[in-house]
Amino acid sequence: MKSAFGSASAAAILACLAAMPAAAWGQEAQVEEVVVTGSHIRGTPEDAALPVEVFSQADLEARGAPTALEFAKSLTISGPTTGESYYFGGPALTGSVNYNLRGLGSDKTLILLNGRRMDINTSNIPSIAIARTEILKDGAAVIYGADATGGVVNFITRDRFVGLEAQAQYKYIDGSKGDYSIGLLGGFGKGDVNFLWSAEYDHRSRLHALERGFTHDSLDPTRPGYNPAPWSTLTNLAGWQPRGALPAVPSATANGEFGAPVGGIVSDFSPASCAAVGGRYDNNFTCAYNYIPYYNLVENTDTYRVYAQLNAKVTEDMDFHADVSYGQVTVPQVFGSPAQPMVRGPALATGSVFQFYVPIANPHAAAFAARNGIVGAQGFTPVTWRLLGHGGNLALGDGEGFGVPDKVDNQVWRVSAGLKGEFGDWAGLAKGIGYDFAVTYNQATLFNTHPDTIGYRVQEALNGFGGPACQAVDLDPTRFGTQNPAAAGKNGCLWWNPFSTGFAEQPVRNLANPNYVAGTENPAELVRWMFDPRAQETVNQSLTVDLVFDGRTGIRLPGGDIGWAAGGQLRTFESRETVPSPFFNGAIPCEWPNGTTSANGAGSPNLEANPLPTTDPNFRGCTPDSPGPFVLFATNPPDYADRQQYSFFGELDLPLLDNVNVQAAVRHEEFSGGLGATVYKVAGKWDVWGPLSVRASYGTNYQTPPLSVTPGAVTVAARTYTVAASNWLAAQFITDESLKPETAKAWNVGAIWKSRGFADDHDFRLIVDYFDIKTKDQIGQIADPNQIASLVFNGPGGTITTCDPGVQPLLRRVTFNGTCAVGMSAVGAFSSVSTRYGNGPGQSTNGFDIQADYNLPVGPGDLGLSLTATRVTELKTGPTELDGVVVSTGDDRLGMLNFATFAQAAPKLRANLAANYRLDRQNFRLGVNYVSAVKDERAGVQYGEEGEEWITVDFTYRLELDDGLALTATVANLLDRDPPPAQEEFGYDPWTGNPLGRTIEIGVRKAF
Repeated sequence: MKSAFGSASAAAILACLAAMPAAAWGQEAQVEEVVVTGSHIRGTPEDAALPVEVFSQADLEARGAPTALEFAKSLTISGPTTGESYYFGGPALTGSVNYNLRGLGSDKTLILLNGRRMDINTSNIPSIAIARTEILKDGAAVIYGADATGGVVNFITRDRFVGLEAQAQYKYIDGSKGDYSIGLLGGFGKGDVNFLWSAEYDHRSRLHALERGFTHDSLDPTRPGYNPAPWSTLTNLAGWQPRGALPAVPSATANGEFGAPVGGIVSDFSPASCAAVGGRYDNNFTCAYNYIPYYNLVENTDTYRVYAQLNAKVTEDMDFHADVSYGQVTVPQVFGSPAQPMVRGPALATGSVFQFYVPIANPHAAAFAARNGIVGAQGFTPVTWRLLGHGGNLALGDGEGFGVPDKVDNQVWRVSAGLKGEFGDWAGLAKGIGYDFAVTYNQATLFNTHPDTIGYRVQEALNGFGGPACQAVDLDPTRFGTQNPAAAGKNGCLWWNPFSTGFAEQPVRNLANPNYVAGTENPAELVRWMFDPRAQETVNQSLTVDLVFDGRTGIRLPGGDIGWAAGGQLRTFESRETVPSPFFNGAIPCEWPNGTTSANGAGSPNLEANPLPTTDPNFRGCTPDSPGPFVLFATNPPDYADRQQYSFFGELDLPLLDNVNVQAAVRHEEFSGGLGATVYKVAGKWDVWGPLSVRASYGTNYQTPPLSVTPGAVTVAARTYTVAASNWLAAQFITDESLKPETAKAWNVGAIWKSRGFADDHDFRLIVDYFDIKTKDQIGQIADPNQIASLVFNGPGGTITTCDPGVQPLLRRVTFNGTCAVGMSAVGAFSSVSTRYGNGPGQSTNGFDIQADYNLPVGPGDLGLSLTATRVTELKTGPTELDGVVVSTGDDRLGMLNFATFAQAAPKLRANLAANYRLDRQNFRLGVNYVSAVKDERAGVQYGEEGEEWITVDFTYRLELDDGLALTATVANLLDRDPPPAQEEFGYDPWTGNPLGRTIEIGVRKAF
């Protein structure tokens, strides 16, 4: 679908701003001294011993003022970045940009605002008020404490701005209504006091998956080389096993609960009817379906930001600073599949096969039997099944889509206040010592839903007792569920139609269903009753108190006085979850709720479903992990956790010679729970001669276990398994009881060249840095569930070679749908894999960063050429062992898609090249962005296996008028390049690539 250029609201905003009368540009004091991120000693120059990149407001305006997500993804030192509506990477992350320096993980990148800690979610960064962004490409735990293994991103706001400024932008995106934003910045105050405020609103419009050609590569399974990733064999077009009479006393096998088979499996579709709705005929019980038409590449997202800042000079020797920032990201709908895959059900037998039963009394079952000439069946069970798939979900999308929507509403706010200055004459011996005292409070309130089907309600509806109004009395407590044949389907009780007759078409692609029988559709209220939103709210709070002193010792070295800084930090954390639903909060730990019973053999009493081992004689289908009533996800009992930390540090600046400077620092931090760490860092810079300087640093860093991680806790998520035809099944993560801090060692060596170029009026700068980071006891999953499944099903075609746990101990981590059998295929054989969450082997990475700038006059203007590049030369993980099995001898992740680590692509080279021409009030910028290809390491032939280089070209034109008006036009991805293909659901890697294609953006800034 093509959308017309423009949005009435966005166009009106731009036109109004451009037409407003102009006053003078807002006045802003120049920054006299840049104290670079990574040191507490004043006077650190930009090209000091630490590798820092600085992006000024002017730099970003020349690039067309990229969004936070665009900026984060453009950094050559950045790894896979969240923020897109990447449902498969966690829909709760939509709209929340995380920085991931060196690809080590966003939790290892520390975010600062004006040098003070921020929440990892950066949605409250006031982009219109930012003067510059400093990125320290080196570990900094010694200076700032934990969480800085990969580096630091420090956003620094404008200082003493006076005036009023308004800006607006609109981005045209083919197939979308476009993205737009508006912002206001104001400042007032003279002399010693200045108050600055800003307010911003950003909107992203929905972009459906099928609006891009690369997603169509998965639609036709008959085309050679199609993308099979978004296909599921867990589908609502199934094969049904006819069964005889129900056993008088149910037992924990399919036959023991639902009766003996009375014939072979009967298919609910033919190859032709399967293909007619866009399906893939796999066998007589599987018409696989492609779920990607139900998804969006970008979701409707609204972001609101408010910021206020007060700077005041209290005395000649004391300055006061306070700021408060608020950000909210709302995503009303993040669409997924029409229903989650059913990896377990309410049957007594565990697994995902034969989990539901449709009695012949169900009128839709009787019609199915009649259509297929089935005689003598008293009911049917599907081999595998999904509540909704082909035909979509028409009840939950509010007319906006045909999948199940999540909702995201994240609110982040922060307040910080502090005093900074130096002691005066009254302090005696302490005169001239600088001090910096601040208190910072961060709070993130994260709300999201992630609906799933309630399995026992599905079974009730199959029996004719579905819907919120059904109040039928259970007449037979020997079986789970309501047993009352006379009341089924009456007085508000509804039947569920699980067969192919119940949907008219594949609604996104308008593919008619030849099996459809009008009037057999499932009612919308019944569909809604089947789902629980699984809403949860997490409130994370932290309070940080910093006190730092700095000064000169009076001890003079050949290069000058020794400088020092020393101080301490106190941090407290608190995390609290609220889970209101009894289905989700653990109040219902089993597949059936408390009070329901099932017989346990002749003469035995009826038993409730309680968590018990499958070998227990009283086992009634509920395993010890308390799986809860959902067909895929587990329950989430609300957690509360808190932590206190305090630390002390010292830093020295040692000017050994006029041209040699060394900095050394040490920090000790203690955590509640008996954890602690001592880290240190040494850095130095040598001005060798004239234009050449060299620098180096070496230090240690650490990372504490996440506060939300509770020892012994079991978390369930969905994962895609390569050996199971890439189906999404369950994965359990069991947290180790004895987590300890992750540690890292990092060193950096670099050279800086600053000189004139080929002529006296040319300027040339070249910085080359080599980095090396090694982590130890890395916190995370010990082994990926996908790897575990591949080791268990390691025979030809993904088959199992042994069922003896003594030979393959990892068998104990697989939940089979039935009995393990040598030679069985992984497809349909298991429903879940468990792994440990704890301290893993760590990883190592090294490579080169390059920054080069060449500036020269050309004609009446000035030309600037720049290159920023990162060449990674190593990215490896250490050997991994689980249950005595070597899961991996160590992975060489460099240049790979790294699908086994949940699609963390690791390109060898990322580079940005730009030519900028400044002509009076006009600025022209041409940028080229390069990301090298990554190879899919999975066995066999994959779609997009060799990858492709990702090269895009951007052009920005900016015109500044003397009446305070600036106009900007940007064409991003000028050549309209698709992202490189990858065998993932959307057909590309959303963590790295961009699905928008060529975009055209216009912006206006007006000062009053």
